[in-house]
Amino acid sequence: MGDRDIEKNVPVSQFVDTLRRLADALEAGESFRVQVQNKRFTIPADAEIVIEHEIEDGDEEFAMEMKWSAD
Repeated sequence: MGDRDIEKNVPVSQFVDTLRRLADALEAGESFRVQVQNKRFTIPADAEIVIEHEIEDGDEEFAMEMKWSAD
């Protein structure tokens, strides 16, 4: 499968709904199923969780990431 790097602006209500469903899955120790740009995938319950803060050229970025192997 080829590489993929998608960033998508979403309304606050959609972001909150996704974040709430993700938080519920994390608390329950369950995997999380999500769709981004017409691709559905599952984030495993044991995915690595990373919080990131970047400052570059006066712009700031805060990101919460989940990483796992596609094996």
